[in-house]
Amino acid sequence: MNGFEKRRLKKKNSILIAALTLFKQYGYRKVTVAEIADKASVSQVSIYNYFKSKENLKQELLIKLMDDYYLEISNILESTDYIELKLEKLLLSMVDVVKRSSMQFLLESVANDTFVNKYILEKREKIKNLIVNFVEEGKKDDIIDDSVSTNAIAIYIEIFQYYFNNNPSVITKFGNNPELFMEVHSLFLKGLVSKLKLNI
Repeated sequence: MNGFEKRRLKKKNSILIAALTLFKQYGYRKVTVAEIADKASVSQVSIYNYFKSKENLKQELLIKLMDDYYLEISNILESTDYIELKLEKLLLSMVDVVKRSSMQFLLESVANDTFVNKYILEKREKIKNLIVNFVEEGKKDDIIDDSVSTNAIAIYIEIFQYYFNNNPSVITKFGNNPELFMEVHSLFLKGLVSKLKLNI
Protein backbone atom coordinates (compact mmCIF):
# COMPACT_ATOMS: atom_id res chain seq x y z
CA MET A 1 0.00 0.00 0.00
CA ASN A 2 1.51 3.34 -1.08
CA GLY A 3 1.32 6.65 0.80
CA PHE A 4 -1.75 7.86 -1.11
CA GLU A 5 -3.69 4.66 -0.35
CA LYS A 6 -2.69 4.84 3.33
CA ARG A 7 -3.93 8.45 3.59
CA ARG A 8 -7.15 7.51 1.81
CA LEU A 9 -7.74 4.57 4.15
CA LYS A 10 -6.96 6.71 7.20
CA LYS A 11 -9.48 9.35 6.10
CA LYS A 12 -12.13 6.72 5.39
CA ASN A 13 -11.63 5.15 8.82
CA SER A 14 -11.84 8.56 10.52
CA ILE A 15 -15.23 9.08 8.83
CA LEU A 16 -16.45 5.66 10.01
CA ILE A 17 -15.28 6.34 13.58
CA ALA A 18 -16.95 9.77 13.59
CA ALA A 19 -20.19 8.29 12.23
CA LEU A 20 -20.23 5.54 14.86
CA THR A 21 -19.62 8.05 17.66
CA LEU A 22 -22.50 10.25 16.49
CA PHE A 23 -24.87 7.36 15.75
CA LYS A 24 -24.24 5.99 19.26
CA GLN A 25 -24.95 9.37 20.82
CA TYR A 26 -27.89 10.65 18.76
CA GLY A 27 -29.18 7.77 16.63
CA TYR A 28 -28.79 7.27 12.89
CA ARG A 29 -31.75 9.38 11.76
CA LYS A 30 -30.84 12.50 13.75
CA VAL A 31 -27.25 12.71 12.50
CA THR A 32 -26.53 14.65 9.30
CA VAL A 33 -23.71 14.19 6.80
CA ALA A 34 -22.55 17.71 7.72
CA GLU A 35 -22.20 16.67 11.38
CA ILE A 36 -20.24 13.55 10.44
CA ALA A 37 -17.95 15.63 8.22
CA ASP A 38 -17.38 18.13 11.02
CA LYS A 39 -16.64 15.39 13.55
CA ALA A 40 -14.21 13.67 11.15
CA SER A 41 -12.61 16.99 10.09
CA VAL A 42 -13.32 16.33 6.41
CA SER A 43 -15.55 17.94 3.81
CA GLN A 44 -19.03 16.65 3.03
CA VAL A 45 -17.77 16.07 -0.52
CA SER A 46 -15.20 13.62 0.87
CA ILE A 47 -17.95 11.60 2.55
CA TYR A 48 -19.92 11.39 -0.70
CA ASN A 49 -16.74 10.49 -2.60
CA TYR A 50 -15.99 7.62 -0.24
CA PHE A 51 -19.50 6.38 0.53
CA LYS A 52 -21.89 7.88 -2.07
CA SER A 53 -24.63 8.35 0.57
CA LYS A 54 -25.32 8.33 4.30
CA GLU A 55 -27.11 5.00 3.87
CA ASN A 56 -24.07 3.41 2.19
CA LEU A 57 -21.86 4.81 4.96
CA LYS A 58 -24.10 3.12 7.52
CA GLN A 59 -23.90 -0.19 5.63
CA GLU A 60 -20.10 -0.07 5.42
CA LEU A 61 -19.92 0.80 9.12
CA LEU A 62 -22.08 -2.16 10.13
CA ILE A 63 -20.11 -4.52 7.91
CA LYS A 64 -16.83 -3.23 9.36
CA LEU A 65 -18.09 -3.71 12.93
CA MET A 66 -19.10 -7.29 12.18
CA ASP A 67 -15.87 -8.04 10.31
CA ASP A 68 -13.82 -6.66 13.21
CA TYR A 69 -15.77 -8.76 15.71
CA TYR A 70 -15.35 -11.90 13.60
CA LEU A 71 -11.60 -11.28 13.29
CA GLU A 72 -11.33 -10.74 17.05
CA ILE A 73 -13.14 -14.01 17.84
CA SER A 74 -11.09 -15.84 15.21
CA ASN A 75 -7.81 -14.57 16.69
CA ILE A 76 -8.88 -15.58 20.20
CA LEU A 77 -10.03 -19.09 19.35
CA GLU A 78 -7.17 -19.86 16.99
CA SER A 79 -4.46 -18.58 19.34
CA THR A 80 -2.14 -20.84 21.33
CA ASP A 81 -3.57 -19.60 24.66
CA TYR A 82 -4.84 -22.20 27.10
CA ILE A 83 -8.58 -22.79 27.19
CA GLU A 84 -9.44 -20.76 30.30
CA LEU A 85 -7.68 -17.70 28.88
CA LYS A 86 -9.46 -18.12 25.54
CA LEU A 87 -12.79 -18.25 27.36
CA GLU A 88 -11.92 -15.14 29.38
CA LYS A 89 -11.01 -13.27 26.20
CA LEU A 90 -14.18 -14.52 24.53
CA LEU A 91 -16.31 -13.12 27.36
CA LEU A 92 -14.41 -9.82 27.27
CA SER A 93 -14.96 -9.58 23.52
CA MET A 94 -18.73 -9.93 24.05
CA VAL A 95 -18.59 -7.03 26.50
CA ASP A 96 -16.33 -4.93 24.27
CA VAL A 97 -18.51 -5.25 21.18
CA VAL A 98 -21.40 -3.69 23.13
CA LYS A 99 -19.10 -1.00 24.52
CA ARG A 100 -17.81 -0.06 21.07
CA SER A 101 -21.20 0.22 19.40
CA SER A 102 -24.80 1.10 20.13
CA MET A 103 -27.11 -1.89 20.24
CA GLN A 104 -30.08 0.34 19.48
CA PHE A 105 -28.32 1.61 16.34
CA LEU A 106 -27.33 -1.92 15.33
CA LEU A 107 -30.75 -3.44 15.90
CA GLU A 108 -32.59 -0.63 14.10
CA SER A 109 -30.18 -0.76 11.18
CA VAL A 110 -30.34 -4.52 10.81
CA ALA A 111 -34.13 -4.57 11.02
CA ASN A 112 -34.42 -2.08 8.14
CA ASP A 113 -31.66 -3.40 5.88
CA THR A 114 -32.03 -6.80 4.23
CA PHE A 115 -28.46 -6.82 2.86
CA VAL A 116 -26.83 -6.00 6.20
CA ASN A 117 -29.16 -8.38 8.05
CA LYS A 118 -28.12 -11.21 5.72
CA TYR A 119 -24.43 -10.29 6.03
CA ILE A 120 -24.57 -10.24 9.85
CA LEU A 121 -26.40 -13.58 9.98
CA GLU A 122 -23.72 -15.10 7.73
CA LYS A 123 -20.94 -13.74 9.98
CA ARG A 124 -22.70 -15.02 13.10
CA GLU A 125 -22.87 -18.45 11.51
CA LYS A 126 -19.13 -18.27 10.82
CA ILE A 127 -18.51 -17.28 14.45
CA LYS A 128 -20.60 -20.24 15.59
CA ASN A 129 -18.51 -22.50 13.33
CA LEU A 130 -15.32 -21.13 14.90
CA ILE A 131 -16.69 -21.98 18.35
CA VAL A 132 -17.75 -25.46 17.19
CA ASN A 133 -14.27 -26.10 15.74
CA PHE A 134 -12.70 -24.86 19.00
CA VAL A 135 -14.82 -27.29 21.03
CA GLU A 136 -14.20 -30.19 18.62
CA GLU A 137 -10.44 -29.64 18.77
CA GLY A 138 -10.65 -29.63 22.57
CA LYS A 139 -12.46 -32.96 22.45
CA LYS A 140 -9.89 -34.48 20.09
CA ASP A 141 -7.11 -33.38 22.44
CA ASP A 142 -9.05 -34.93 25.37
CA ILE A 143 -9.33 -31.53 27.05
CA ILE A 144 -13.09 -31.11 26.65
CA ASP A 145 -15.32 -33.90 27.90
CA ASP A 146 -16.80 -35.53 24.81
CA SER A 147 -19.94 -36.50 26.74
CA VAL A 148 -21.05 -32.85 26.42
CA SER A 149 -22.43 -32.01 23.00
CA THR A 150 -20.66 -29.34 20.99
CA ASN A 151 -24.06 -27.87 20.16
CA ALA A 152 -24.89 -27.43 23.86
CA ILE A 153 -21.64 -25.55 24.50
CA ALA A 154 -22.15 -23.34 21.41
CA ILE A 155 -25.69 -22.50 22.58
CA TYR A 156 -24.42 -21.71 26.09
CA ILE A 157 -21.94 -19.20 24.66
CA GLU A 158 -24.64 -17.74 22.38
CA ILE A 159 -26.84 -17.16 25.45
CA PHE A 160 -24.13 -14.94 26.91
CA GLN A 161 -23.72 -13.11 23.59
CA TYR A 162 -27.47 -12.50 23.42
CA TYR A 163 -27.52 -11.15 26.98
CA PHE A 164 -24.72 -8.64 26.39
CA ASN A 165 -26.13 -7.59 23.00
CA ASN A 166 -29.55 -6.87 24.46
CA ASN A 167 -28.48 -5.36 27.79
CA PRO A 168 -25.94 -2.60 26.99
CA SER A 169 -26.45 -1.10 30.47
CA VAL A 170 -24.48 -4.04 31.87
CA ILE A 171 -21.30 -2.41 30.49
CA THR A 172 -21.78 0.53 32.86
CA LYS A 173 -22.25 -1.91 35.72
CA PHE A 174 -18.98 -3.63 34.86
CA GLY A 175 -17.21 -0.28 34.45
CA ASN A 176 -18.28 0.81 37.93
CA ASN A 177 -17.65 -2.58 39.51
CA PRO A 178 -14.76 -4.66 38.06
CA GLU A 179 -15.34 -7.30 40.76
CA LEU A 180 -18.79 -7.90 39.28
CA PHE A 181 -17.24 -8.69 35.91
CA MET A 182 -14.89 -11.19 37.55
CA GLU A 183 -17.86 -12.84 39.27
CA VAL A 184 -19.70 -13.15 35.93
CA HIS A 185 -16.51 -14.42 34.32
CA SER A 186 -16.17 -17.01 37.08
CA LEU A 187 -19.74 -18.21 36.48
CA PHE A 188 -19.10 -18.28 32.73
CA LEU A 189 -16.01 -20.43 33.25
CA LYS A 190 -17.74 -22.74 35.73
CA GLY A 191 -20.53 -23.29 33.23
CA LEU A 192 -17.95 -24.49 30.73
CA VAL A 193 -14.90 -25.53 32.72
CA SER A 194 -16.95 -27.79 34.96
CA LYS A 195 -17.36 -29.86 31.81
CA LEU A 196 -13.64 -29.76 31.00
CA LYS A 197 -10.91 -32.22 31.90
CA LEU A 198 -8.37 -29.50 32.61
CA ASN A 199 -4.89 -30.44 33.72
CA ILE A 200 -3.84 -26.82 34.36
